Amino acid sequence: MQRSKEKMAEQNQCKKRLRVCVATCNRADYSKLAPIMCGIKSHPDDFELEVVVLGSHLIDDYGNTFRMIEQDDFDIGSKLHTIVRGEDEAAMVESVGLALVKLPDVLQRLHPDILIIHGDRFDALALATAAALMNIRIFHVEGGEVSGTIDDSIRHAISKLAHFHACCTRRAEQHLIAMCEDHSRILLAGCPSYDKLLSSNHKDDYMDIIRSWLGAEVQDHDYIVALQHPVTTDIQHSIKIYALMLDALLSFNKKTLILFPNIDAGSKEMVRVMRRKGIEQHPNFRAVKHIPFEQFIQMVSHAGCMIGNSSCGVREAGAFGTPVINLGTRQIGRETGENVLHVRDADTHNKIYHALELQFGKRYPWYDQCTACLGLYRRLCPVNFLFKVVTLCVGIGGGIIHHNELVHGSTFCAAELGHIIVSLEGPECSCGSHGCIEAYASGMALQREAKRLHDEDLLKVEGMDVKLSDPVTAAHLISAARQGNSKADAVLNKASTALGLGIINILHIVNPSLVILSGVLASYYQAPVQRIITDRALDSVRSIKVVTSDLEEPALLGAASMVLDYSTRRTY
Repeated sequence: MQRSKEKMAEQNQCKKRLRVCVATCNRADYSKLAPIMCGIKSHPDDFELEVVVLGSHLIDDYGNTFRMIEQDDFDIGSKLHTIVRGEDEAAMVESVGLALVKLPDVLQRLHPDILIIHGDRFDALALATAAALMNIRIFHVEGGEVSGTIDDSIRHAISKLAHFHACCTRRAEQHLIAMCEDHSRILLAGCPSYDKLLSSNHKDDYMDIIRSWLGAEVQDHDYIVALQHPVTTDIQHSIKIYALMLDALLSFNKKTLILFPNIDAGSKEMVRVMRRKGIEQHPNFRAVKHIPFEQFIQMVSHAGCMIGNSSCGVREAGAFGTPVINLGTRQIGRETGENVLHVRDADTHNKIYHALELQFGKRYPWYDQCTACLGLYRRLCPVNFLFKVVTLCVGIGGGIIHHNELVHGSTFCAAELGHIIVSLEGPECSCGSHGCIEAYASGMALQREAKRLHDEDLLKVEGMDVKLSDPVTAAHLISAARQGNSKADAVLNKASTALGLGIINILHIVNPSLVILSGVLASYYQAPVQRIITDRALDSVRSIKVVTSDLEEPALLGAASMVLDYSTRRTY
């Protein structure tokens, strides 16, 4: 035993730690990377953490935010001044070039096993390019998302240079797979800033923090947080929206914490607009270059509204139910909670002012409720490919799921499986037609046939108990068939055949990977439908499996998920 312990100790000493380099470019990406850095630092036997700081972290006009990294007790191994001032398109390109000149020396000296990069900033693109060309493995955080503008192009370019991915949502995961990234190298991890965000919320001194920024007279939920960044693909229009937002905020006459925009092209002109309007001297406004993340979270969580186009509004603010107004197209493609009101064409003062009237002071469900709904959605959609869901209850409904999204059709009536006609001379359906699957295989159809057999005294068999006071149902028909009633068995065979043929028609059209039956009749129909597919479908779909769902009240859950989906995609 002693020799074994000594040998294990020697092996542990010889174990190579993974050298992980985390590169952070600005205050926003640090809020996402900090929890990851804390996790790495807490395992010194397994990891060796190296921190590289570049970009706007090192610029005084943007708050010298590298200091908050030092305050969090991280040792910064390298500081790279990579920003070429000018705040226009050319300066962004020159900044990328300067970073590419400086990064090889740092990466060669650190020689990391893996480099962690976040998001979609131009600085991050330089990091990914340098690391990829130096054969350093890249771990990309929050790839696969769609937000609009050039950020998408940069984000997807970084994802293609990266070797490993941590994404926030199921849809982002599907986007990465569609980009031909290896599924086994994608981690669906959620938003990393939530670790720090949730631990920072509910502080007893939150009113002290709010009043330290906005004055002693401000009240909870009675102020606004504003954060608007330039859109580099349409700089002049984004400057116009910024000016209109400031005019609307002046008219709305509420205390407002406004943060300076990021360093993208157009930001200098936006600051000029703010100063021409006297925002920094206005008694209702507090304009700041930087605010510590923990305090910023308190400000957002207790605000009456957040306005602008920051990703914080469409993601982190949802954790607190804070109302958000997203202006323009910068975040229009992101998945959002019901707390977000999109004002895509924010081209007038009145539109923005009216959005403030609609949103200010509202409270939305906190994100733990949104997360529960997301869990429900994942239960409804557990497979990452195209599949068909058939609900067998009183009627027959259907749904086609593609990349975890319900296929709606042009009039929101796709996959009406119950009304596929399988016989020209079949029984009348509730829709007025004849020969629909629902007229053969639904709960109502089986109940009708059971009652017919019962009235003709052909349903009951020896050992079967049907009380006169009980209504005859489909369950009695199934019970009779299982006890050898040939008439009941013939009815169920015809129903199973009709359902199976209808599903085969769908298989031949959309070629899904799976068929899921749900509802009270699902367990009965599973085996016969599988047999009919095997016997009568084309070879291309014959091997598709039919399974049953264990969800209770599937129709109700499906309807609820559609309401949730609709209510969280609001556009004004």
